[in-house]
Amino acid sequence: MTLVAGSLLVAPLTAEAQRLLYYEGTVQWIAGSTMVISTDEGWSLRIDLTRVPLSDYSGLALRDRIIVTGLLSADGNYLIGQSIQRTRLDYQAP
Repeated sequence: MTLVAGSLLVAPLTAEAQRLLYYEGTVQWIAGSTMVISTDEGWSLRIDLTRVPLSDYSGLALRDRIIVTGLLSADGNYLIGQSIQRTRLDYQAP
């Protein structure tokens, strides 16, 4: 029993068990399935867009302000995006 409990404590979290992260920043560039934003704190964040609906980012341009929602990659080097929204400052009426 102790062995089983010990192995459960060190098991990595699955993507479903991770907490969603939110980052606000400015689009630096978009190429293929990758986007990089600059946060207000001054660091760059790489985002994998493969799980983000194309409609969330198809109209984005350099320096657009956005909020990205996603999960941290297993190696902690980038965000696996799930959704992208423009911030209120960039909102345009339909």
